[in-house]
Amino acid sequence: MLEQAKEVKIIRPTIGINNDTPLRVGAYCRVSTDSDEQSDSFIAQVKYYTDFIRHSDNMVLVDIYADEGITGTSVSKREEFQRMLKDSKAGKLDRIFVKSVSRFARNSLECIENIRLLKSYGTSVLFENDNIDTDKMNSEMILYIKSAFAQSEALAGSKRVSTAVKMKMEQGEFVASSVPFGYKLENSILVPVPEEAEIVKRIFTMFHSGNGIGTIVKVLNEENAGRVHWIPTHIRYILKNERYIGDSLFQKQYTPCILPLKKQLNRGEVDKYYVENTHEAIIDKNLFYDVQKIITENKAAFDKRNPVKDELFSGILYCSDCGCAYRKRRKNENYDTWVCSKTGSAGQHCITHPVTEICVQKTFVSMFNRLQKNKEILIEDTIHKLENIKRKSNMNNSEISEIDNEIAELSGKNELYIRLKSKGIIDEVSYTEQSSSVQRRIYELRNRRQRLMTAEDDSGIIDSLYRLLNVLNKSPKTIMTFNLPLFKELIKRIAVKTNSLIFEFECGIKLEEELWK
Repeated sequence: MLEQAKEVKIIRPTIGINNDTPLRVGAYCRVSTDSDEQSDSFIAQVKYYTDFIRHSDNMVLVDIYADEGITGTSVSKREEFQRMLKDSKAGKLDRIFVKSVSRFARNSLECIENIRLLKSYGTSVLFENDNIDTDKMNSEMILYIKSAFAQSEALAGSKRVSTAVKMKMEQGEFVASSVPFGYKLENSILVPVPEEAEIVKRIFTMFHSGNGIGTIVKVLNEENAGRVHWIPTHIRYILKNERYIGDSLFQKQYTPCILPLKKQLNRGEVDKYYVENTHEAIIDKNLFYDVQKIITENKAAFDKRNPVKDELFSGILYCSDCGCAYRKRRKNENYDTWVCSKTGSAGQHCITHPVTEICVQKTFVSMFNRLQKNKEILIEDTIHKLENIKRKSNMNNSEISEIDNEIAELSGKNELYIRLKSKGIIDEVSYTEQSSSVQRRIYELRNRRQRLMTAEDDSGIIDSLYRLLNVLNKSPKTIMTFNLPLFKELIKRIAVKTNSLIFEFECGIKLEEELWK
């Protein structure tokens, strides 16, 4: 029996052909402070996008999403940004216009996550100043790099604050915000609270007499001492705290220049400042130092009984929720399991789940194979783009000089308007009109200058990408099992999320991979 010929009809796409169906477009604008200059740029952004979209034949304006006076380090604090995500999820937006990556987000990982979220809703994003279109396959790598530059700008602000705090510490003038049990703060000075101070003295005496921390906790809870529910962490904190002898050690914790900004223990990464006689003591120094000696001896005895093994993922696996390191906790179905070290400590808990070693290994294999398969798009094309940007920047020195001259000239004009207004020569309306025009132009020039200067920072990124590409080129195209030497050569650390792992390469690039199960 002869087969009947099959007739195939092609149904052509109806959206996007000849621009018959207009794109539903929104624009996102943000400024980070409430200063006059920033306010002008904010108004300028809103007006620009309103006019631009409304005068385009193939676009229809859905809305302008504008956050004013809001920080860019975290999108959770921006109500308009969240409203934009909701509208995208509801299918109201096809495309979003943003002036630059720094307006969208200064946290590189958060930036990528929200771009992926918008793409899953069918919404693309165009960053005008950075010439990045998320419709393009290799834009994500470029986007990560550019958002990293924006992130460094945000971190610079945090660094300025920490520098001011450091100067106060160096001069012994810093006042810590935390007040330890046994004290209260009066006129920026720690003053003993008699009832609590007696409990502190009792804790030191009991420990010095040979009572263990567990025994001390039990006794204090039975007596409801200080109306506090005591746990071992409280006792350890008191026994090791130099404030009880009238001294202060500043910067026990510090905030690394990594977003999101979170404090962590200072284990020697930055300076500490020990200042004597900052307030009245509760504990005699001889007793305090005897207790420190007992603590050290007890720890040495414990370490001798429980030697630390050189584990595969020690110092590499970290919790994405709290930033604490992961540690090996138990065996599960014959596989070693790693958990956040915060979980289970004094009743604390993290949202991340335990992961098995085999799970991490399989996820690395999957991530490596995906990277190797797409290295031409993800890495080689990105290198090519950045090198073009770098070449162009080498010709921009004269343009930067011209911009600096024009900014200086405009600043002089603005100062003149201020003087004329103060003398009553021009009225408020004229001053606002002239000054606003000058400040808008200054903002545009600074924006242009920043784009030209940013290209100068691309050299380090290019070198890092070349190093990664070199490792990939000399590695197998596909690996079927976990390759330990390759893992050690490529990976610096791994952040554990609920359903994925974020691999940070030695060159600084991060890639997220769905957790193998």
